[in-house]
Amino acid sequence: MKVVTACDSFKGSLSSIEIGNICADAIKKICPDSEIKIFPVADGGEGTVDSLTSGLDGKILNVEITGPLGEKISSRYGFIPSTNTAIIETADAAG
Repeated sequence: MKVVTACDSFKGSLSSIEIGNICADAIKKICPDSEIKIFPVADGGEGTVDSLTSGLDGKILNVEITGPLGEKISSRYGFIPSTNTAIIETADAAG
């Protein structure tokens, strides 16, 4: 059997990839011969950077930025080397 898992994150507890792996483990217990593909997804909110970056074989980079009130804050973004693309989650930068 071929199975695709495409789960959004569980806000504040599990990432999209973690949930996909849990689903894959559960499916393997029932159907050990199944072929499972895990595709991280997000709805554009929290977890979007992680989902898209991991799904596109990128890496997460931590940076210090200027927040909306002019203070320095720690933030992060995803970078996809193959397409020279940055993925920015505005909510992370805005606090």
